[in-house]
Formats: sequence, C-alpha cells, structure tokens
Amino acid sequence: NKYLTYYKPAMQFVVFCAIMSMAFLVGSFLAEVLNNKFLGMGAVELSNLKSVSSEVAFKLKLLNPILLIFILMLPALLFAYLAYPSATQYLGLHSKTSLNYFAIGVLILFVSLPFVSALEEWMQLIPFFKSIEKDNYNVLTEAMLAGTSTSDLIINTLSICLIPALAEELLFRGCMQQIFLNWLKKYPYIAILIVAIIFSAFHGQLSGFIPRVYLGFILGLVYYYTGNLWITIVMHFINNFITVFF
Repeated sequence: NKYLTYYKPAMQFVVFCAIMSMAFLVGSFLAEVLNNKFLGMGAVELSNLKSVSSEVAFKLKLLNPILLIFILMLPALLFAYLAYPSATQYLGLHSKTSLNYFAIGVLILFVSLPFVSALEEWMQLIPFFKSIEKDNYNVLTEAMLAGTSTSDLIINTLSICLIPALAEELLFRGCMQQIFLNWLKKYPYIAILIVAIIFSAFHGQLSGFIPRVYLGFILGLVYYYTGNLWITIVMHFINNFITVFF
C-alpha cells in the first residue's frame, strides 16, 4: 500500500499540497535568482513594470518555461510517481486513442472559441472589469508576444504554447482533477469546475478569469470522458498557438 491511490482522497490532497508548496518555494527562490541574474531586477520590480523592452521580453521567454517545469511539471510527475505504480498510466499518457478523438477534441475547442470571445466581451461590460487598467499580466504577455520574424514564432511556440500546455495539463488535469474526482465521486462536474477555477486563478489575470474557467472546464470534461491527457495537451497547445500566431 505504498502508493497514494490506496489512501483517502483527503490524504492525497494533503500530499499534493505539500509537494506544491515545496515547488512554489523552490520556484520562487529560483525565479528571484534568475530574474536578478538575467534581468537585473527582482519579482517586485518586474511586476511593477509599465512597459517591457524587447531584450527583457526575450529573456522572459527563455525563463518562463524553466520556471514552469520546476513549479508545475516536476511536482506533477513526482505526485504521479507516488500515486500509482505507473506514473504515465496515472496521468493518462499511456493511452492509445484513435485520431478521431483528437479530431473531436480540436473540433470542440474551435466550437468553444466564439463563446470564449463573447465571454471576454461581456466581461468588459461589467464596470468593475472595465475600470481596470492593463494589468501586469497583459503587459508582460504582450511584450513576449511581440515580434514578426520566424524565429520569434518558433521561440514563442515553445515558450508560450508547448511548455505551458504540457506543464499545466500534467498538474491540473493529470493530477489535481483526479484527486477531486476521487474526492467528489458523486459530483464529477463540480470537481471539474473546482479545478477549472483553480486553473484560471493560477494565471493571475483578472480580466480573463471567467473565459479561462470555461476553457478549463471544457478541457476537464474532455479528459474525464477520454482518460487521455494527450488530447487536452493538444487542445491547450492549439488554443495558445492561435493567440501567438495571430
């Protein structure tokens, strides 16, 4: 009984939170060291920037995937290793799924995107969100997305599309959703919604909170019904890539 799946979901959640707390502590320390070394500023100074130079933006694109690997991907892999005899099986990475399911997943994503855009527009009609100036998340993201060369597109695809899609799906759908599904067996959709809310809150962008909850819920449903994390990784990647490409 050395694997976490033999224990109650509450215990699994405690272990998961402990691993994540350690990861955030190590990740925060690493981020501070790397930011000071390569950017010449700490996290507080970075968060207060009103504009970002192309040089700083390029360095951020290189640092971002490193931090995501330490803060999200490695903790997810560690938890999966502790949870089940086969970590890849626990995460849903071993499943052989027909290409038709991938096609259906991508189709679901494209059908959902117009509603996501509508949600974003509706959010701007709410006085609370309309009065908010550009938050730091938007400032940094727009600076990182800037660029018109092929090399910019390749770097952005790796840094903003691929690594985040892998890391976030491993943690939120592969690990966290399974914990909450075991915890709330009678209410799977509530479990998926809770994870979607946490997923959206993690990004820290208030203006896009509700649209991201919706996307997280869609990804959670696809993983719940297919049991294959590769499908949600592909969907997540495509969603990110559309933004980066345009």
